[in-house]
Amino acid sequence: MNNTANKNSIVIIAESSILNPTEIEVYQNLSVNYSVFLNTLLFSNWVEILSEMRNDFEIVTFLDERDKEFLPKYFLPFDTKTVFYNPAQLSDLAENIIKNISTGSLKNMVLFYNSIGIKRNDILRAFNLIQADEPSMVIGKSSQDKIVFTCTPGVDQDLINPIFEVDRKYSKYLNSISSKDLFINTLDNFLSIDDFEDIKKLYIELSKKESLSYCSPKMHESFNDLFIEYKELLDV
Repeated sequence: MNNTANKNSIVIIAESSILNPTEIEVYQNLSVNYSVFLNTLLFSNWVEILSEMRNDFEIVTFLDERDKEFLPKYFLPFDTKTVFYNPAQLSDLAENIIKNISTGSLKNMVLFYNSIGIKRNDILRAFNLIQADEPSMVIGKSSQDKIVFTCTPGVDQDLINPIFEVDRKYSKYLNSISSKDLFINTLDNFLSIDDFEDIKKLYIELSKKESLSYCSPKMHESFNDLFIEYKELLDV
């Protein structure tokens, strides 16, 4: 692994099984196999984006241990650390992050694998918005009020663990940390792919030229394989 001393860190996390066909949550209207395929594409898109940033950030991946035997070949091609967690450990994710990133990590981003639409510049902007001279954090959210990432100075248990207690709901999360004295920047209009309506939105967004800034032509082709299979439902 590259020297990670004094680097900012990015943690990409799947907060449940995404590859094990007997354990995943199947998307409405999609088969089990295509649900796994979609999860694989969403994760792989992040692998591609973050692999270009691995020299600037320490990158750690958290995957459900139930997926360990189902990893596709070359699923994790970049030189980063992968942690397979027990689902019960999500209640104290911050502690597990602290154990698995370098002690010199300055700022930390927790990024959810099923988010898309977040460009490299958005990631850099989030880190730049964290102020060293005052308590602050940055939250990225979808149009449906779902948290897609958080960025904080270091790893703050009081800011990271509540994300899972409120099922990543932005408004509920703000209420849960209302006692904290900090400045919050919110970046929005990203996508969190949680149901078939979100897949429809993804279908529309990937048809736009701007999507090439967060999804390469190669990844577009792979997503199209999925869209073709469900085109009649997506065009409704």
